[in-house]
Amino acid sequence: MGIAEAALEEPRHYVRIAAGGEMPAAMELEATAVPGCYRVGAGAADVLRFHDISSQSIVPHLDLQAGQSFLDLCAAPGNKMAQALETRLGRAVACDVSLERLRAVAARCGRVVLDATEPLPFAVKFDRILVDAPCTGTGTLAGNPEIKWRLRPADFGRFHEKQAAILGNALPLLAAGGKLVYATCSLEQEENQDVVKEVLAGFPELRCEREVYRLPGREEGDGFYAAIISRSA
Repeated sequence: MGIAEAALEEPRHYVRIAAGGEMPAAMELEATAVPGCYRVGAGAADVLRFHDISSQSIVPHLDLQAGQSFLDLCAAPGNKMAQALETRLGRAVACDVSLERLRAVAARCGRVVLDATEPLPFAVKFDRILVDAPCTGTGTLAGNPEIKWRLRPADFGRFHEKQAAILGNALPLLAAGGKLVYATCSLEQEENQDVVKEVLAGFPELRCEREVYRLPGREEGDGFYAAIISRSA
């Protein structure tokens, strides 16, 4: 199935249940290739919060380990932070520009209201950083078809500028031996490869280990991009 055809399909629903978590009796669930992610067959939709399979595939790229420090710069509404907290981290900090949206993030981590396009207030470095950047959302057309009519050509440049600023502010906070994942639910090169290439040009000590695309119609769920960036030990 092609990307355009997949955008016309009714999106499947997925939930997350951490290892050892209780399976809700009210829902018919099927395991997927992403550990902890379950496809919803039938049952009460309000038992668990939906969390798309492609979105759940991003956090594993961080290779989180117990005791590490973790910074999530664009955390709201908190699904990826909740997934990260399945690992017993040493320190976890969730940030978002919106106080109202940040309130939805798990209180088990530090929460900071900030605009990540501006200089960041942290004096420490982090072992793992997630930049789930604001984007046009062109990978989510099945669930958000209005995007096709709302987007304007100027939006791509506007998002690119914001994404590059956030990534550029995040990279200096990456500790030696650390990993940063830059992700979007966009399929556009301007918001993905172009951002990573442009920003990494100013950080020769860092390298992009790999880039990953999940494409609607090829993989389940929304379209997502992720770049895994590392700093040598």
